[in-house]
Amino acid sequence: MGRTKTTDRSALDIYLGALRDHLSIESKAIETALSELPVCERYPGLCRRMEQDLAMGRSHAREITILLSRHGHPAPVPHETVSSILSTVSGLLHGGEARDVLKNVLATSGYRAHQITSLQMLIVLARQLGFAQDASALECLKDEETASAEALAGLMPDIVSQYLAAA
Repeated sequence: MGRTKTTDRSALDIYLGALRDHLSIESKAIETALSELPVCERYPGLCRRMEQDLAMGRSHAREITILLSRHGHPAPVPHETVSSILSTVSGLLHGGEARDVLKNVLATSGYRAHQITSLQMLIVLARQLGFAQDASALECLKDEETASAEALAGLMPDIVSQYLAAA
C-alpha cells in the first residue's frame, strides 16, 4: 500500500509548513486591515480596534518569521505586498462606505477564530516536537488573538447602533 502524503513528511516539515501557513493567515489579516481602515472612520471604537489589530498582526508576522528562522528557514517575501497597497488605494477611491460594515465585522470575527485555531494547532505541534520555546511564544500569540476577538465582540453593540444610526 502507498503511504499518504502526511506520512511522507517529517513532523518538523509539517510544523514548518503550518508556520508558513499561519504566516499567510497573518499576512491576509494585515492586508484586510489595511484595506478596511479607511472605511471605519464613522466607527471610532472599531477604528481603534482595527489599528491595534494591524499592529498586532505585524508583530505576529514578525514572531512567526523568527520561529521559521530559528529552524533554519529564511523569511519569506515581505507580507505587505503591492496588492495590499493597491487594495487600500482601491478602497479609498471606490467609496469604502458602500461596504457593509456589519458583514465585514462578522467576517473578521470568523477569520479571527481561524487564526486562533491555527495557533492552537501550532502549539500542539511545537510541544510534540519538544519546541518548548516555540510553544510558549505561540501561546502568547494565541492569548493576544483571543483578547482581540473578545474586544471586538464587546464592541458589537456600539457598532450595530452606529450602523443603524447611519442607515
